[in-house]
Amino acid sequence: MPDKLEQLEQIAANAAACAMTWRRRRTDIVVNVKSVGQFASNADTDVEALLRRELAGAFGETAILGEELGGELAAGATGWAIDPIDGTSNFLLGLPLWGISAGYLEEGRSVMGAIALPELGLLLSAAEGTGLRVNRAPRQRRCRDTPVKVMALGENDFEPGPETDARAQAFREREFAVVRYRCAVFSLASAALGRLGGYIERGCGLWDVAAAEIICREAGMSVDVSCIAPGRYSVDARWT
Repeated sequence: MPDKLEQLEQIAANAAACAMTWRRRRTDIVVNVKSVGQFASNADTDVEALLRRELAGAFGETAILGEELGGELAAGATGWAIDPIDGTSNFLLGLPLWGISAGYLEEGRSVMGAIALPELGLLLSAAEGTGLRVNRAPRQRRCRDTPVKVMALGENDFEPGPETDARAQAFREREFAVVRYRCAVFSLASAALGRLGGYIERGCGLWDVAAAEIICREAGMSVDVSCIAPGRYSVDARWT
């Protein structure tokens, strides 16, 4: 799979360049409100169109599920799950905490993925057996050995706020600092790099976790991703 992973890395880099072009053209961005606190823009759809076009060109006509342009990829299916800009609110506000994700699943198992964090100059990627790659080069697997304990949590409209707050309090009682970056892709990539103790969210989309699952696993983390409702997934990725 190395050649395929290199192709995916290039596609993710191209998507990152496209997104950064939109960041420099902020006055041309048109924003749509999807729901309370959830936004999409023509930048999102343009990046997703590029991802779809280049993935089809490199890997053939395989099923693609995207956050903005839809598609079908049932639990246990084979195909791509892509998020053109996760953390759109951060992107629109000029914050660097957003990312691009493309993950390939075989019978529901994440086997190859790439995450770009364009404003941080980072490209994380992995396939089964490759280990974590950062900016297209192998990164030595390491144990996370630090007294600093920080856990990132996600929140969305699926899980009631009190349940998320209770989870945060449970970590605080274990002397963790708790952060919420409102971007699963950024949080999971940061965890894979050893910058967080982990990330937990219930009710996210498959596009949020399809790439991160294999990336975190190959980095050496314990990762549990499961479908908990139609189109909704839970992710629990931690250093142990």
